[in-house]
Amino acid sequence: MTISDLQEAAQTIMFGGDTRRVADLGLFTLSLSLGAALLSSLVLSWAYSAFYGARATGSNVHRSFPLISIAVTAIFICVQFSLPLSLGLLGSLSIVRFRTPIKEPEEIGFIMLVIASSLCCASFNVAFLIAILGVAFVALMVLRWSPAFLSRRAGSGTLVIRCTGEQYRDALPSMISLIEAHLSKPSFDSLSTAEDACVLTWSFQKVCLVKSAELERKLQETLPQASVGVYYNNHANA
Repeated sequence: MTISDLQEAAQTIMFGGDTRRVADLGLFTLSLSLGAALLSSLVLSWAYSAFYGARATGSNVHRSFPLISIAVTAIFICVQFSLPLSLGLLGSLSIVRFRTPIKEPEEIGFIMLVIASSLCCASFNVAFLIAILGVAFVALMVLRWSPAFLSRRAGSGTLVIRCTGEQYRDALPSMISLIEAHLSKPSFDSLSTAEDACVLTWSFQKVCLVKSAELERKLQETLPQASVGVYYNNHANA
């Protein structure tokens, strides 16, 4: 018995007597599957750009979505018709480490969506592909325009005040009233003191430039020799 006979016997056991090969699918079917994978990856790439493209810290991972989708689809089309190939792929993945830099947590979710849509294309399951993309877009819209109970508690901006211990004790009520009047949902984060110097930090959700400048001006009037800094990233809520 030759090696090819053993492979056919293994495929017969695996697929219940179905010994089809990849070539039996036909060039049109393979092209259609790869085309669907490419189209779904372009849709996911556009979704990443539309919902998270404004962030400056991302690694632009969406540029690799089309190639990832085509490669994963081709791999699983070949693997599902060959038991030796599937075992070889399992052994390869056990020793190969993919060190792709992930700078945003959403990138992991999009990569998993690309892989899931590729598996649907490889198994010729169009209904699952449409369902995955549809539910993914609903989830993205919920995350974008989520109600208050779904938004994160941490602020998107930080206010830092450095002053002396005497100024801190004398002007604390005035500072709190000014901060609550000019910032949206301020939350006191930390207080550190060293050698009669105090550093206070607040986090907040939103602030406009006019109110930020007015707050800095009033805090400087209340604490003449203090250092005031407002750090705000508007893309944090995107």
